[in-house]
Amino acid sequence: MVSDLVARLVNARFPPQLPLDDWTAGTPIPVVRDLIHTWSTEFDFEDYRASLRALPHFRLKIDGAWTHFLHVRSPHAHARPIVITHGWPSSFLEIVPLLGRLTRPAEHGGRAEDAFHVVVPSMPGFAYSETPTNIEQLTASSIADRWRVLMSRIGYDSFFASGADIGARVTAWLSARHADVVLGAHMSTNALSPVRTPGVHDGVLSAEDDAWLDRMATWAETDGAYHHLQGTKPLTVAVASADSPVTLAAWVVEKWQAWSRLDLTVQPARTMLLSLLTLYWTTGSFSSSVLHYYAHDLPPGARPTIEPNAAPISLYASASEIGGVPPRSLALRQYRQPRWRVLPRGGHFMATEEPDLLVADMRAFAADLR
Repeated sequence: MVSDLVARLVNARFPPQLPLDDWTAGTPIPVVRDLIHTWSTEFDFEDYRASLRALPHFRLKIDGAWTHFLHVRSPHAHARPIVITHGWPSSFLEIVPLLGRLTRPAEHGGRAEDAFHVVVPSMPGFAYSETPTNIEQLTASSIADRWRVLMSRIGYDSFFASGADIGARVTAWLSARHADVVLGAHMSTNALSPVRTPGVHDGVLSAEDDAWLDRMATWAETDGAYHHLQGTKPLTVAVASADSPVTLAAWVVEKWQAWSRLDLTVQPARTMLLSLLTLYWTTGSFSSSVLHYYAHDLPPGARPTIEPNAAPISLYASASEIGGVPPRSLALRQYRQPRWRVLPRGGHFMATEEPDLLVADMRAFAADLR
């Protein structure tokens, strides 16, 4: 598998020089050339494999499909369980920086009472999780149902939940549908509806609300082509990426460049990105990952609306996230008395970008509930 990948990288064909060479038009050709060269000549595949082997991998069959997850128990007996859901284009690798910080908090600026037992599933169709045969099983609400089954089967009758991007929507549905077992739901502002939605944005909106929704509409026009293509013609993306690591790299690096504040030209961010690309390629899972966008708006919808009996909710925002910091009033429209925090740094991939900030907020939320 690796030898075939390297051969494809070495023999990659690129477009000729074009009159556009700017991130606003997509991934610049020189950026992809450099990334492909680094992947083929400098990336340490043996070290990557060793890093994967060092992680505690497990799989369970749920509703006929294998679900992969990491499971790290804290040495502290009173630790509380938490399930953390990644987004796109990402994987369980994004969450790895949180494992030690959450399970062994005293070694990372916390206290023993802050400890969590951590479960990090791969969403259906990502990494080592199988793709269900039914597209409806890729909705955020269905994945939330799957996570409840997962947590119960590994021995957790109640638990916290956290997530960003698609993972934020899964976490929101966990709070809404499974409040009997969810102790608290901690999620990014991707859990907020970014478009004017009946039942959420009814009535008179403030000028600040209108401005943010308008900003998101503009973003959808200028930067949302990937979402529209993956949501309407995901098979085209699936086929194009399945046979070309160059396509895969260009597609993924564009999002990490735009949505994070990491410098992807230097270490360790460079190795992190190439590890993600290698995981997608060797598992063949990027093609199935885009199907989540096709399922995005299927019933009961991408995000829940106010549920009086939902589990406690905490939302975190950052100025570098897509759309910037939304008005808190929009959160109050959609969720019942949500906790609200604006983090000073970080973007879309907070678990990798600013793990200390994210963990501190998770600890504080759990402490508030205590």
